[in-house]
Amino acid sequence: MNTRLDLRSLLLLLVGGPLFVLLVIEMLITFGIGLHVTNQVFDRWLLDSAYSLAQEVRRENGELVLHADEAAIEVFKWDELDEVFYRVSTLEGRVLGGENEAWVNLKIATLERGPVFTNVKLGGEWVRSVTLLANAESPGDSAVVSVAETLHKRIPPSRTLMLEVVLSKAAMIVVALLVVAFALGRGIRPLLRLSQELASRSPRDLTPISTPPAPKEVRTVIDNTNHLLERLDDAFSAREQFIGNISHQLKTPLAGIKLQAQLALREQNLDAAHQALERICQTTDAMTHLNNQLLKLARAETASGRGLRNEPVALDNVVREAAESLRELARGRNVKVHQNFSGESPETFTVTGEHFLLRELVWNLMENGILYVPEGGNVWVELKRASGSIRLTVKDDGLGIPREHWPQIFERFFRSKISGEGCGLGLAIVKEIAFAHGASVELQQAPDTTGACFVCIFPAMGKPA
Repeated sequence: MNTRLDLRSLLLLLVGGPLFVLLVIEMLITFGIGLHVTNQVFDRWLLDSAYSLAQEVRRENGELVLHADEAAIEVFKWDELDEVFYRVSTLEGRVLGGENEAWVNLKIATLERGPVFTNVKLGGEWVRSVTLLANAESPGDSAVVSVAETLHKRIPPSRTLMLEVVLSKAAMIVVALLVVAFALGRGIRPLLRLSQELASRSPRDLTPISTPPAPKEVRTVIDNTNHLLERLDDAFSAREQFIGNISHQLKTPLAGIKLQAQLALREQNLDAAHQALERICQTTDAMTHLNNQLLKLARAETASGRGLRNEPVALDNVVREAAESLRELARGRNVKVHQNFSGESPETFTVTGEHFLLRELVWNLMENGILYVPEGGNVWVELKRASGSIRLTVKDDGLGIPREHWPQIFERFFRSKISGEGCGLGLAIVKEIAFAHGASVELQQAPDTTGACFVCIFPAMGKPA
């Protein structure tokens, strides 16, 4: 089970964790330093003992002997905690006193440079040993002297030093964490207030949050929250306006249907009643078209919010499909549709997105061109790839759209002409689909025609062949 920590606990963990690791490292370092200092102190006694034995090595009757009685040796080896070992031998290995087996084997050249300290195992236990040359100034009378002792009295001082350091550092870390916890509590208090205020707010309350004295990062969170509330307020206002526009768009044809139905009921003449019924059918078709456009717009907005079901889509195939579905409409108005794909190849015009939505975008732009160009006119659909993007252009040779209407052309229910079959949602759908696909769409002035020119630029997928 994944336990979620609050911000204070997480920060304390992030601070206290490294401090604990540092405490362990310092504990080991302190133990090593304490052991080194202790070794220096006890190594001096060990070296003095070895020198004392070395002074007792002398030549008598032509042979080297260790001149030390048993009482002196007993005093030398006596220790309350540690066991002491010694060995004195000639350079040839003849034992003059002490242990029979040597626990270190050092070259004479090494001993001539001075005493040598080593840690070795003796009798299954670690000992500290020093080895030196007795009578080094007289090579003929030289002997090897080794003295060793166990480590029982060396470890406790190091442990005591380590314990004292650990306790003092641990106390300091605890105090530091308490101070950090207090500071964090003061620091995140504005965040807690912000959380409480947001939790207690009504879903309809989108007024800005007051900015109390707080750290810069908290003020940034509050400012960004206020910007989000402002955008939500604008979105809700736009939706309310959109619903009002829908109500207005539906009110007029419904009133017309009712009026024509009443006329048909009062008419005794079958031809007049038939005409009224035809007008009812036309109005119903217009309402059906409006309903379909609203559904398409809702789907495009949903795609912008939830994200797309991304899949590779070839825009050139989408253009061909849209042109094929609009062939009868173009033929009925004697409009020629021209397709031009620059640099066409299997992957040149591939984008990521939803095939249905991209087809709807292209279909709406082409339908607008066919519907609003004069009969016998032309509509051009061009695809061009450059600099990692794909440029879709749909233009015609009609009268174009007046400049004063350009800023509003993508607004819902806006129509630049009073007459026409559209309901003012086609270009709004195009804009939403383009936004969902990370594309841009705008109305431009075409250099080679007087009609409308819509340009949509998509991020491309893959590389041109």
